[in-house]
Amino acid sequence: QSMDRTDQLYAQRASQQAYSAPIGQQIAWTNPETGNRGTYTAVNEGYDRSGSYCREFRQTINVGGRSEQGYGTACRQPDGSWKIVN
Repeated sequence: QSMDRTDQLYAQRASQQAYSAPIGQQIAWTNPETGNRGTYTAVNEGYDRSGSYCREFRQTINVGGRSEQGYGTACRQPDGSWKIVN
C-alpha cells in the first residue's frame, strides 16, 4: 500500500513543523480517513560546507499496518524554504 494525496499533505505539514521544533521533539501526523500515520523528529542540526543551516531528521510511516523508517537531511535555502539534500 502507499500514501494517498491526503496522507502526503498531513505528512508535509508535520515535516514543516519539524523544521522549527526543538531537537528531539516528535511531530506526529494521522490521517483519520485512512488510519495511516507517521512522525518526524529532528535528531541533529548544524551547518553544511556552504554555511546553510541544516537539520537531520528521522521519519516513521505506518501505512496499512506496515511500518517503515527513514533518515534524511534538509537545509534552509536563502529564501527561507527548506530543501531535502539527502
